[in-house]
Formats: sequence, structure tokens, C-alpha cells
Amino acid sequence: MIHIYDKKGFQPLISLACDQLIGVDLSGQQLNEANLIEHNLSEANLQNASLVHADFRLAKLINTDFRGADLTGADFSNAVLDGALLQGAKLGSTKFFHVDLDRLDLKGVDMSQAQVLL
Repeated sequence: MIHIYDKKGFQPLISLACDQLIGVDLSGQQLNEANLIEHNLSEANLQNASLVHADFRLAKLINTDFRGADLTGADFSNAVLDGALLQGAKLGSTKFFHVDLDRLDLKGVDMSQAQVLL
């Protein structure tokens, strides 16, 4: 059983009957302010999920599908996003600090409101 908590660690946002998050389907879930620091969500489906102010620092997000997700204010600092899909995602004030954006297909992705520091 895996529990995903808010950033303060007090409020459980979702409990999953699995032993890892690789390949998990969280599409459409409300996970605002989720603490996902250092989690491995590679191959996960987060399409159309609400992840406002979610914390993905140091997370492994290889081939993770964020299409249509609300990532406003999310923090991807030092995360591995190789092959992640961001088309249609809301990226206002989203932090991509020390992230290799060359490993992403950003065609059609509006990064104008994102905060990028390489």
C-alpha cells in the first residue's frame, strides 16, 4: 500500500493498493500539493490530473504522461523527465530548475510561463 501525502505530510491525498508507483494510472486525480519528492513515477499516467503546487523534486519521471495536467506552480527541480509528455499541460510558474529539457519533446508545449534554470 502506498500513500501520497500533501507537502506538509499530514493529509493523505490518495492511497494505492500497490508497492510502487512505476506505471501507475493517476489520470484525472486531484493531487494538489502532493509530496512526490524522490518518487519514481516512470511510465505513470497523469493525464488531466490536477497537480497544482505538487513537489516532484528529484523525482524519476521517465516517459511519464502529463498531457492535459494542471502543473501550475509544480516544482520539478533536479527531476529526470526523459521522454515525459507535457502537451496541453498548464505550466504557469512551474519550476524546471536543473532539468535537462533537451530530453523532452516540447513541440507544441507552452513554456512561456514556466521558470527554467539550467
